[in-house]
Amino acid sequence: MINGQIVRALQRTTWDGTMASWNYRVIRSVEGGEPVYKIHEVYYDDNGHIEAWTEEPVLPYGEDLHELREDIHYFLQAFRQPVLEVSQKNGKEELIEVQDEYSLNRGHYFEFLDRAFVALEYSHQFLGSHPVLRREERLREIYQQVESLLAELYQEAGWLEFERDDPNSG
Repeated sequence: MINGQIVRALQRTTWDGTMASWNYRVIRSVEGGEPVYKIHEVYYDDNGHIEAWTEEPVLPYGEDLHELREDIHYFLQAFRQPVLEVSQKNGKEELIEVQDEYSLNRGHYFEFLDRAFVALEYSHQFLGSHPVLRREERLREIYQQVESLLAELYQEAGWLEFERDDPNSG
């Protein structure tokens, strides 16, 4: 949380150039006895450890529609990371990862496998057959890496689905 101590830390890291990065993260808190989730800016040191975060949640912002759309894109990336919550350790506030709140069932693995296949097919249909790839070698090389990684994702998801269905597996 931004308080006198952390504000000084932010100023120190900003002024001496040691602040490595920041991103948007979901932070869970309790209001009125109920959990609530909000997006905050979270700042990391050079080693990737959380150093500070905004006390108040942030809103998407842009000076034009393109910037606003881009900021919302970064907001959405926060949902790919574990949810955080404030905890007290040695009298100091810190952010910790919330234990996974989702329980997985058998259908989740099949659903993921299916979505990986759809992503692979869309990528091939909309990018892989695009005429620009025939002309631009570097784009074609990058696309081939993406296609290979999507295929690997699909294969790995299929293996996990198989393991879950196979009564003889682990």
